[in-house]
Amino acid sequence: MLLIGLALLLSLALYVERGYAEVVFTYATGQTTSTADPAYHRDETESMDIVNLYDPLLYPQKGGAPKPHVAESWDVSADGLTWTFHLRKGIKFHDGSELTAEDVVFSMDRELRLGKGYSWLWATALKPGSTKALDRHTVQFRLNAPYGPFIATLIQFFIVNKKVVLAHKEAGDYGEFGDYGVRYLSRHDAGSGPFILESVIPDTRRIYRRFPGYWQRWKPNQVDKVVIEIVPEPATMKTLLKAGKIDMSDQWKDREWFESARNMEGVTVQEDPNNQLYLIHINNKKPPLDNINVRKAILHAFDYRTAVEVIFGNAKRARGPVPVGLAGHNDKVKVYETDLAKAKEYMKKAGVKPKRKFIYSYTTAGVNEKMGLLLQSNLAEIGIDVELKPNTWATLVQMVSKPETTPDFFPVFHTAKYPSPDGHTYLMYHPNAWGTYMSASWYQNPEMSRLMEEARKTADTEKRYELYKKAQEIVVNDAASLWIANPMHRIAYRNRVKGYTFTG
Repeated sequence: MLLIGLALLLSLALYVERGYAEVVFTYATGQTTSTADPAYHRDETESMDIVNLYDPLLYPQKGGAPKPHVAESWDVSADGLTWTFHLRKGIKFHDGSELTAEDVVFSMDRELRLGKGYSWLWATALKPGSTKALDRHTVQFRLNAPYGPFIATLIQFFIVNKKVVLAHKEAGDYGEFGDYGVRYLSRHDAGSGPFILESVIPDTRRIYRRFPGYWQRWKPNQVDKVVIEIVPEPATMKTLLKAGKIDMSDQWKDREWFESARNMEGVTVQEDPNNQLYLIHINNKKPPLDNINVRKAILHAFDYRTAVEVIFGNAKRARGPVPVGLAGHNDKVKVYETDLAKAKEYMKKAGVKPKRKFIYSYTTAGVNEKMGLLLQSNLAEIGIDVELKPNTWATLVQMVSKPETTPDFFPVFHTAKYPSPDGHTYLMYHPNAWGTYMSASWYQNPEMSRLMEEARKTADTEKRYELYKKAQEIVVNDAASLWIANPMHRIAYRNRVKGYTFTG
């Protein structure tokens, strides 16, 4: 699921049958969040904040190219370097002021200078100062090199209110911009989206309130108030759903959890095809996992059938990092089959006999724990002793920001962030993208890096995809990660919720 799809979920289509004076929608997730700043967001819970509080320049379409949103139309020069966007007039920020080209310029420069979140999408193609406001409603991006995925990435570019950000800046490292409002935006918003951030109780609850002046207008019975409850334990979330205390669950649950929810009175479980990868990162920087033969042994020792058919249920076996249904996927990449004899051969070839414990750190979602127990059992067969260590999502995100603190094994659901294989290649395996939960394998191969860089500069789509396919072959042959499944997107909700649409 594209994380931005939750904006549609909460505002433009979803409504709740009115039984109260106020329509309140309660969503439960096991993931905590550390900020509501669009320049810092990375995971689902942070992205849920961002897509409901802010507007992106362009908006995703299910299975297609982005469509107009803040930008109504755009033009590109013959050399592919100059992109001119014509903004929709009359979009109001939450303080009542109009969103203009100056805010777009400020937002992009802020992304690039802060260098967090999704800034890596533009860091090699743009620099601060290369975005210009031609007039109040026209903005121009001047790329320093052709960048094939540029349009696709703009669904992740959210516009902040320059005036509000600067009014709340504190002392910081960015000269006249201070801290660029980072501290303020961690708990407040400066957006134009359908909701206003009303309150935040860290690790417990976040509340949004409907923005009456939202430019896409509201319909009867759509949501007045959204409550995001942090519920780490799957069993507790199940109890709350059954009792009607929450309206919708997150997606991070196993087959058994959803089967149980399906049997609840008044609950719907919806399944949709999804461009998502479930993998276990292997820390390529920690011996002996820096040895390719040890990694190949791990990939051959793992029981994929149980993982895909029993733990997930309705899922496809992953073939490398790019989901099977995503354009640019290489369906000819090597698949590591479960073969214990071959796994033992690779361990012998590696010439190592591990004596330490290998740490598998995970959040307490049912899938992650069961996958860890399966990995623990499988790797014991080849002399690798795995210890399971549960942790909070916020702590894990901090841990995987450095190779030294990244655990040996780290399970992740990785959804397509924009319609391109770039997000499952460059984002995961290029050194420029290191430091996030998406790149926690800490893998590096100069030839793969070169191919990904060349792909980004290639305008022709088919030629670009061929480069990404070659990159996939390299990373799979290097056994950089344990690619397990492309799961269906599943979500459970009370039947009083209407209009939920999965955008893909």
